[in-house]
Amino acid sequence: MQLFILACGTLAVFFVSIGMAASVGFYAGTFDPPTQAQIAIIRCALGDFGLPKECQEVARKISHLVVLVNEDDGKDTLASTRERVLMLKTALRKFSDRIEVVASTPAKREERWHALLKDKNTEQLVQLVDKDSYEVLKSSPASQDPRLAWVVFPRHGELNTLPVINHQKLPPNVTLLSEFKESKGVPASAVQNAIEAGEPIEGLVDSGVKKVIEKLGLYQDVSEDLADLQKSLFEEGWRAFIKDLISACPNTINPKVCAELASQWKAISVVTDERIQRTDRQESSATVRLIYKKSQSEDRWAEKFSQTALRFLQGSENYEKFKPIADDVVTRTFQGYPYGKLPHLKRVSIREKTSSVEPLQGTQRALACAAPKGTYNADMDQYITDRFPKALSNFLGEQFHKRSILPTDLYVHSQSVERAYEFHRRDQYATFYFLQTRRGQLHRNIYLAVKRNPLAYRLVLTSVRGIDREANVLCQIHGAHLFLNYVSVQSEGPEPLFVLNSLGNSLLLNRNDWLLFGYKGNWVRMLLAQHWRQQSLVKEGLEIDLFTHPTIQDKIIVARNVDGDDTKIVLNTFYKKGARQVIYLGAAGAIADYQIGDVVIPDEFVDRRNNSVSFEKNFARA
Repeated sequence: MQLFILACGTLAVFFVSIGMAASVGFYAGTFDPPTQAQIAIIRCALGDFGLPKECQEVARKISHLVVLVNEDDGKDTLASTRERVLMLKTALRKFSDRIEVVASTPAKREERWHALLKDKNTEQLVQLVDKDSYEVLKSSPASQDPRLAWVVFPRHGELNTLPVINHQKLPPNVTLLSEFKESKGVPASAVQNAIEAGEPIEGLVDSGVKKVIEKLGLYQDVSEDLADLQKSLFEEGWRAFIKDLISACPNTINPKVCAELASQWKAISVVTDERIQRTDRQESSATVRLIYKKSQSEDRWAEKFSQTALRFLQGSENYEKFKPIADDVVTRTFQGYPYGKLPHLKRVSIREKTSSVEPLQGTQRALACAAPKGTYNADMDQYITDRFPKALSNFLGEQFHKRSILPTDLYVHSQSVERAYEFHRRDQYATFYFLQTRRGQLHRNIYLAVKRNPLAYRLVLTSVRGIDREANVLCQIHGAHLFLNYVSVQSEGPEPLFVLNSLGNSLLLNRNDWLLFGYKGNWVRMLLAQHWRQQSLVKEGLEIDLFTHPTIQDKIIVARNVDGDDTKIVLNTFYKKGARQVIYLGAAGAIADYQIGDVVIPDEFVDRRNNSVSFEKNFARA
């Protein structure tokens, strides 16, 4: 009964007004990850070429298919809801005109289910289920609706006979695919185990699913020597998340309510999945806890952080007000892929380049910070922690004592990680872990390189391009008080700040269009809420998006914040495309009589009256 309601509920939101009578199919699952068997069932319902004739019969009954991704149903998945939806959409892209992949909480599914049954345009609901689910659901009151139909798929190993189902007594609204042989029968847990063990997953998942798994590094646990570091990053991320929520709360919710929330958030304890399994479940359900589970993705962490914090607002009007803020603190989407904002280790698969490029050479230099000494209003400890987690600093400090890493084992590359990998692979540092940090990821990418025999580590920074970027990064590392020296690995062709895609290359702007860059804050969410359409202008590098509106001719270009000489690259690129109006959102120093909103160029400051002051006269620089 529960599965039936969960599966049906999501449909109404999409097909309440489809304009003509249609049969709607639906299929529900957790999809963590979507297996080859599940994708085959969906392809069958859509009548994909090359599948059994029975599938063609099923497909003729279905005009539209909704695939339901179970969200917040009590299962602590390894991938986030966003990631599971993305895997399905990528695998089923060629059916995008006939299929909707959606996620819905249990509370909303039943409401949508009733709305769909009342819709006169829905001719029939066709539910795709396996044999066991059909046996459970066929007697439920909800399943007696005359507009319901069933397509029952066998389990693996039962391709020709389904002994529990009496073939002679099947009602006319049930189709039994007894000869469907596309199901490989491999459970999602087997796929997860294969990925964690480093085994190939070809044949276990669809190529589209595999692409997303590899892109985001899903279902991979860190090695045992890094297990404590990963858990410490989880705990540090949670504490920082709470701190941000407490700061943001009074801007949205009554301060008294915020004070109560702050107390409740601080009382939440972090426990491991193993500990929860050993404790009484009733006690666990009565206490708000944040469960640390191995192999979960960074975006799943972000999802859990937000859900855990918002539990105290469930059912109140403040929930809808505060949810976008909580989500924005911990996650973002870039070029269609979800990325978190939490400190997190992720093992990466890097293919060694076999090119004719001259081998890279490193130069050892003293680590120093070029920033002038003085009094700063910013919390510099927090600034550094956001870009170089304390958990990592503590881990490295321990390894210094064990001689597993030396104070000179810091490498700063102007190249991509692929070229850097070639450099370190020579010394048997063959395993790379990407370190996501809360801030500053556009300035550099941090990797922890590991050599197994004997166990040793290197801290490797890649894509550190330009003098200003390098100076900023070195100050971050210097502030952590760990390394005395670093090895600079430079090349004549550093990584570009960004590479435009076809839309970016062909884009033309005029004087009424706007370039907005700097600290974006809520701009994207506000534009999307006002029905602006977002399209990426880059295929790699700095995040830059085009926003257009169906009723407004003007365009808005939104780019993420950059510093120093990189600012000029952004300005020059879009000046050449016709942009003449610029808003820069950020702290660019202190100039007398200048205000935030004035145009800032690396060489000068220009106000609304066209008064210009050279950058050298910036009070902050002095």
